[in-house]
Amino acid sequence: MQRTLAAGVLRSATQCSAYTVLPCKGHTFDRHVALDLFRRQYHPTAACERGVPKKKSRKQQIITNNKRDNVLEKYGFESPPDDSLTDRYKKARIRDGPQRTVRMTFDDMKWPQDADLDEKFATKTLKSRLGRFQMSQDVRRRCGNFGIGDGEFVEWASKFAQSVMDGNNERLVPKDLVPLLIRSRLEGLDNLILSQFFAFLERDAPHVVKDMKYLREITDLRFPHEWTLGARTMKRRIIMHVGPTNSGKTYHALERLKNCKSGVYCSPLRLLAHEVYMRMMAAGVSCGLLTGEDRRYPDYTLQDVKPVGYTSTGTPITQVTSCTIEMLPVKLFDVAVIDEIQMISDKQRGWAWTSALLSLRARELHLCGEPSAVPLVKRICEMMDEEVEVREYSRLGELEVSSRSLEGSWKNIRAGDCVVVFSRAEIYGIKNTIEKKTGMRCAVIYGSLPPESRVKQAALFNDPNSDYDVLVASDAVGMGINLSINR
Repeated sequence: MQRTLAAGVLRSATQCSAYTVLPCKGHTFDRHVALDLFRRQYHPTAACERGVPKKKSRKQQIITNNKRDNVLEKYGFESPPDDSLTDRYKKARIRDGPQRTVRMTFDDMKWPQDADLDEKFATKTLKSRLGRFQMSQDVRRRCGNFGIGDGEFVEWASKFAQSVMDGNNERLVPKDLVPLLIRSRLEGLDNLILSQFFAFLERDAPHVVKDMKYLREITDLRFPHEWTLGARTMKRRIIMHVGPTNSGKTYHALERLKNCKSGVYCSPLRLLAHEVYMRMMAAGVSCGLLTGEDRRYPDYTLQDVKPVGYTSTGTPITQVTSCTIEMLPVKLFDVAVIDEIQMISDKQRGWAWTSALLSLRARELHLCGEPSAVPLVKRICEMMDEEVEVREYSRLGELEVSSRSLEGSWKNIRAGDCVVVFSRAEIYGIKNTIEKKTGMRCAVIYGSLPPESRVKQAALFNDPNSDYDVLVASDAVGMGINLSINR
């Protein structure tokens, strides 16, 4: 059998000692060398992380070769002559030169090539891991979480291991385990053994795992739309406002929010939530603000700002709440607006948009965002037997690409320009440079800036009568913040 493997790891089968060779097509090993590699539980890609082996003395090399010969005898193979192996890899040695690294993939290995060798290796490995399984304290602790005592575990783990070695488990057949060992190594095999042990107990000893079915039911996360019965028992009208930036999609949703009895606006940013809060208060709508670091009640001292009612204790009832998406209140609303719905696919924060879409109890739900989110939202709503009404918008102002750049000089910055930078250090560095070379003052906005400061900076830039003519900001300004940017 010819098998392409890592020459650097097989130092027990060769006398090469001053080189590191990762798997490459130029070196082939017979079944004896491959068996020695497998017996030592090396993984093909693990060779990539091994350093230069220390040079062994002649006595150490003889001891290593004797250990290898004992292993081969267990499998009924003859030991290959050391001289032939030394000659075979003579060209691969690098004694005085720099370390050489060559990589390859599993496809280059053309796995598998010897079914007999693979099955014997998998059988030996399976037997070894079953023994470790029965002695593992971690496995006993995990089984104890399911109500399986130590005495029951010892009894049934022994029966399970015997059943597997007798070939009574279809998932733990040695010849079928080779791909798993190649892909996931021993960790994948250990996980499979544990899952099959629980399946064995459910079939042959249901009295031992009597709580398993109940635990599986309460931890089933496959159908999240069934968790929120409050939202499922009401008929919601879902409207999607989709379009590019500056198309008016959020404006139409907020206009509907102003005229409702109770509503909520869910924002991706604290700055945007604060902006909607100020806009509602300016329009005479009683609005509260709820973010992770700020909580405000409506200022009823302002003209035309009045509560929609009072509780039995005399507390004013707020008409609208503007919040960040993670701080969404759990209550019933007439109208709810979720902004930047395309964030539902974000790996870090998408859970918040998913939870809001599934669980928000609102008679009318408005989703604002990019057209790319429409297919995903429709698919989720189909699971909930709800229909989605899609309203498309076009950009109100024409967007033009300038034919000229700044030509490498900050002196070409004009009033109303916005410079987008991607680190806080660069923001302040560019701000100081622009102010020094142009004489114009710069406002700054970035994510970690305190909310009050962000609001003031945005207001200064939007105010034509202020001295702040240029904005230097991070990409946070692309999340729907309304700014009077000319270029």
